[in-house]
Amino acid sequence: MNALRAVFIYEWKRSLTLGRMGLWLAMAAFPVMITILIRTLGDSENQIDIATQKSTWSMTLYALIPGVCVALSVLLTAAPAVASELEQRSWAYLATRPNGIFWLLLGKFLVSVTWGTTAAWLGTAFSVALCGMDEQLRMLLSLSALSLLSAIAYSALYMLVGAIFPKRAMVFCMMYTVIVELVFGSIPAVINRMTVQFRLRTLFVNWMPFDERMKDESVFQYVMIDGSSFMQCFWLITLSILFLVAAIVVAHRKEFTSATEGDI
Repeated sequence: MNALRAVFIYEWKRSLTLGRMGLWLAMAAFPVMITILIRTLGDSENQIDIATQKSTWSMTLYALIPGVCVALSVLLTAAPAVASELEQRSWAYLATRPNGIFWLLLGKFLVSVTWGTTAAWLGTAFSVALCGMDEQLRMLLSLSALSLLSAIAYSALYMLVGAIFPKRAMVFCMMYTVIVELVFGSIPAVINRMTVQFRLRTLFVNWMPFDERMKDESVFQYVMIDGSSFMQCFWLITLSILFLVAAIVVAHRKEFTSATEGDI
């Protein structure tokens, strides 16, 4: 645990640069700015009933915060976990330390989760306050929990992809997100249940203020499942553990070519 704490503190301090803090603020401000634009430019709120307004705002904030804000935040921190060490030529040193790679990836995973979650929570607080709906406490707690689960799952997933494809980690992470999470996750088949988005969408419908009439529409029957929230959380945590364990195994077993070897 001392090694984990040391890695976490070191990586966290290293991330507190002006450039990365600017990205963190940009991620937190993104849903807030979209919320302000919708409130400012939207002129149809008075033409629809309150239940529909709540559902619309719930879907919008879910897409902006656990979807975009968290995914982009952890993409910038978890995906290059292996690549950054290879570029800095420190991988050989870490690989020869007792459990060095294990503690490194676990520490970077925690930094990524913390980085993405804090940005999402800040954006959630302001966005919920500005949306003008009631049940704000329910929306705040639900979005905060969804953001935490999303950060855990996507950090582990992107770390696995980054370990498999270290040289093009962000490119392959984006490809995976678009092809698997968005396309396959929306296909009405068994394969969509293996995606992170499928579990998050089910929790979103269970937790957020949502018009019950919309649950009966065919589109929601295809992209979610009627099940307990506990089981959805269990599957998300299980998938996250599997992704993280697989990333550690790949990092231990794969023969990486460092920049130093390429210079010879």
